[in-house]
Amino acid sequence: MDEQQFSFSEDVIAAVDNGRKIEAIKLLREETGLGLADAKHAIDALARERRNDSAFDSNMTEEGGAGGMIKMIVVIAIILGAYWYFFAN
Repeated sequence: MDEQQFSFSEDVIAAVDNGRKIEAIKLLREETGLGLADAKHAIDALARERRNDSAFDSNMTEEGGAGGMIKMIVVIAIILGAYWYFFAN
């Protein structure tokens, strides 16, 4: 499938946002005439895009920006330090 940009209807976007991907695929196929595989790829791409956008938005509002990233780095540093202390000797 060529990388095409679709203007997804509000119904398709709502179905994806609510986790109803099969319904979204059916709606997209009805609206555009796409085949099953192409519609599935388009909906999967839309779902990834919507998930990343919402994750970014929630990170900015809930954690104040980089707060979640800093917590993750601290946890990884603690795990690596414990590994080095117990197993690297």
